[in-house]
Amino acid sequence: MMKRLGIEMLDKVILAGAFGSYIDPEEAMILGMFPDCDLKKVYAVGNAAGDGARIALLDRDKRAEADKIAREVEYIELTIEAQFQNEFMEAMQIPHMTDPSPISKGLCRTRSSTVNFRHRAKRIGIAVPAHL
Repeated sequence: MMKRLGIEMLDKVILAGAFGSYIDPEEAMILGMFPDCDLKKVYAVGNAAGDGARIALLDRDKRAEADKIAREVEYIELTIEAQFQNEFMEAMQIPHMTDPSPISKGLCRTRSSTVNFRHRAKRIGIAVPAHL
């Protein structure tokens, strides 16, 4: 979907909720949970939905701002996007099959857990490219 929007690299990644608070950004990027990016620009914000709800309840101007933004959001139905299935399947390989991913590929080569990663991946039936 980034290609469709003309985006080559993310400016930042915001991880929300309990999941985002406890996930290791480096490992998540290696697994392809989000596109390759500068790990210094990956932030966990905690309970963003709860914080937003509190702000909207306490500040009428922020509530109006949130309503305006919600009306401007473009919803994309992935199941009808022509390229989504192909991109999804390519992204299943660790790291991504076709995206260059220089940051995450470099991490895969330097991490001390690479041998353990290969062993775990083989045990559960995941194909690991030879360059890792």
